[in-house]
Amino acid sequence: MRNICFIGLPYSGKSNLGKKLSLIKNRKFIETDNILKERYGKINNIIKKKGVNKFLFLENKCALSVNCNESIISTGGSMIYNNEAMQHFKYKLNSDIIHLELSLDEFKNRIKNLEKRGVVNPNNLNLEELYYERINLCNFHSDIVIKSDNKLKTFDILKNYI
Repeated sequence: MRNICFIGLPYSGKSNLGKKLSLIKNRKFIETDNILKERYGKINNIIKKKGVNKFLFLENKCALSVNCNESIISTGGSMIYNNEAMQHFKYKLNSDIIHLELSLDEFKNRIKNLEKRGVVNPNNLNLEELYYERINLCNFHSDIVIKSDNKLKTFDILKNYI
């Protein structure tokens, strides 16, 4: 069995769906943001104190430390900026990369405060530009795209896929 690796925008359900699926499919669940927090502290504090580039470096370092089989991996939303990490998940860990895709309207509905959430914006884009930049990167890295506006429907699709 291959690993499953979720990528997508903040609030797309990567962690939530990953945890639920790991329980019903009896698979290990790995959340890269938790690895980052355990090693370096709160995400928004890392970004504030060390800057976006250092944050992305540390996120990549944490991703490269992941070694697993038959697991479900939830990445941080900015992991897609780390090509080395994405290659690690896809090829070294033999993962299916699943993009949980939110529509722009649903992203706007779910997002409250990008800075408080710890969302990096390396190119200082407005919200809509950031959305499209990340969607394009997710689509580039993914093997499969699943619409995730409706969490229950997305869960049913994933349950049957995994």
